Amino acid sequence: MNRTDVLRHIMSLRNGDPMIIGPGLANYAIAEADEPLTIYNMDMPYATPMALGMALGWSTRRVISIEGDGSLLAGPGVLSTIARYQPKNLLIFVFDNGTDIEQLGRAAGLKNTRTVHDLDAAKSAVSAAFTEPGPWLVVAKIDKQDRPTERRPHSLPMYVYEAGLIFHRAALQERSAKK
Repeated sequence: MNRTDVLRHIMSLRNGDPMIIGPGLANYAIAEADEPLTIYNMDMPYATPMALGMALGWSTRRVISIEGDGSLLAGPGVLSTIARYQPKNLLIFVFDNGTDIEQLGRAAGLKNTRTVHDLDAAKSAVSAAFTEPGPWLVVAKIDKQDRPTERRPHSLPMYVYEAGLIFHRAALQERSAKK
């Protein structure tokens, strides 16, 4: 399955939700939309822990974490913390090319977990995650068909620091508008 197709479906449902993306190719597909509540290229393994903190502190918004299996495996303890606090507004999407991340999530105590192997199953799981209370862990088994054939430097629309500043301003603006 191609990660870009899954990301397009996630983006079609996102509706401006805060999103933190770990290192990897997912950043480039999401950068096409370049929404202000996005932190790009967060270091391993911080995307999901940061999203957890955000979900706990901003319970009125759905919060999305996107990362690869290697990034999540660099800090799997976060799954037990998520299971402990059960934030209903947290969605975790992991692109996996070789491990059993769902089993880790279940062992940690997460109930809403799915591993998907094709685009139809991915769309179904992603749609469920966006409509049913979480926390959700959706693991998409991907292949390498969306990787560039030759390695060359890629650039994101901004560095993680700049994305953090833009995110901060957008979050403050949204919160002050609700008062």
